[in-house]
Amino acid sequence: MDSFPKIIWNEAKLRDNIRFLNEFFNLQSWPITWIPVSKSICAYPDIIKVLLDEGIFEIADSRIKNLKVIKAISKNCRTLLLRLPGLHEVRDIIKYADTSLISEIKTLEKLQDEAKLVGIKHRIILMIELGDLREGALPKDIIDIGRFILKQDHIDWCGIGTNLTCYGGVLPTKEKMTSLLDIKDSILSELGHNLSVISGGNSSALSLMFKGDMPEGINQLRLGEALFLGRETTLGTPITGMHNDIFTIEAELIEVKTKNSIPEGEIGFDAFGKKPKFEDVGFHSRAIAAIGRQDIPIEGLMPINENIQILGGSSDHMILDVKDSQVKVGDILRFNINYPALLQAMTSPYIKKENC
Repeated sequence: MDSFPKIIWNEAKLRDNIRFLNEFFNLQSWPITWIPVSKSICAYPDIIKVLLDEGIFEIADSRIKNLKVIKAISKNCRTLLLRLPGLHEVRDIIKYADTSLISEIKTLEKLQDEAKLVGIKHRIILMIELGDLREGALPKDIIDIGRFILKQDHIDWCGIGTNLTCYGGVLPTKEKMTSLLDIKDSILSELGHNLSVISGGNSSALSLMFKGDMPEGINQLRLGEALFLGRETTLGTPITGMHNDIFTIEAELIEVKTKNSIPEGEIGFDAFGKKPKFEDVGFHSRAIAAIGRQDIPIEGLMPINENIQILGGSSDHMILDVKDSQVKVGDILRFNINYPALLQAMTSPYIKKENC
């Protein structure tokens, strides 16, 4: 028996996107790699297996639980923990993450102690704040932090990195990337330490590469949205040659009626504490789909049928203007999705996942 709502992913299109990125990065004039970021698909095992089958050897994620899934599928796949480590999870980080991003000395001390306890060297990438105001040490502190790192005998300081556009919306530019390379040079000249990884950011940095503005020396990007949705994230534009419809949502209609377009009665706050506003277009054909905000941010859905408009929703219901679409109860509607919707849909236990 089929069940809804569900998210459908197209394996053939996903493989095309992986191969597109592999070829694009291989064509660059200097060695540069990309790492898939699996957090938006919650390290869904069938998708992880496709990545590995296409030759991917390192996968990044923000959650230890997801890294455990990846390691259970392939012990040989290298894992990168994207979110700065919490002190409470250091033991699991050493066990399941081959590399982690760090910005705090206290965290580094804990990683050193745990790595020493189990007799391994743990790789780290020191994150650097370049203006987006999310994670990262300040550039002026890098040399002092670096001196401390190099004293840790169970820490392998393999690289530096930065993150842009995720919080402050600061765009990656050639100047920002050059600043990162300058810091690498300072570390070499002042500390005598040569870094092998210069991680220039996420899918937003792809625009620099497409324009030919990425400075040679940046040798790693961490890509999630570009891989799974075929978009670069500075302007949200589709990437020519990539699929942007790998994932679609299907939801069942559970009511179809003609109703007024505005509520009747005194208006207060809705179920999410907001006072809604309505446009009066008279009586019209409305439908309810069995999917809501507990499942997905409904603003991230785009009806494939252009005659249908999303009006709003509650925890469990999505209200639609279905106009002249001739839909009926039991019909299944399909929607394209954006990145936040993909992230939540793949995380939700209420949404079935299906390959096509």
